[in-house]
Amino acid sequence: MKKALVVFAVALLSGCSSNSIVNSLPGTNMSSDISFDEMYLRGVFNWWEATPAYQLKEGRADWYVDVELIADGQPYDFKLADKVWTASQTCGGKYKGQPAITNKTTYLVCGSDAENIQFVPSSTGTYRFSFARASGDEIRLEITPVS
Repeated sequence: MKKALVVFAVALLSGCSSNSIVNSLPGTNMSSDISFDEMYLRGVFNWWEATPAYQLKEGRADWYVDVELIADGQPYDFKLADKVWTASQTCGGKYKGQPAITNKTTYLVCGSDAENIQFVPSSTGTYRFSFARASGDEIRLEITPVS
């Protein structure tokens, strides 16, 4: 009887989609579920608030926001999130203090395990933070100086 129950349980579980199982785990989210039009760049530069000036704008191939930053050698911590910090709509680093570098692609993960990303501007000025879907469950971030 126990063997029959085990066989039944294995058969039942094998019919589950691995994608469904992964998406239900804490701290995971499929990047295709991100609502970029409802997202804000939130960090030390805006007291982690969801203000209109930091809401993403739709570009040709991505979503972006321009931010004025002072180059004082200190890192700016930030994340991408909606107004209410919904776990599935909060994206950040794969590990604590993950750096973002000007003109280099950084990949973000979304979910309750997303950590702060750090950016140290090389010069004082305006920087464009651009976001787009990447392969798998990741979000692509590129930071470029605005001329």
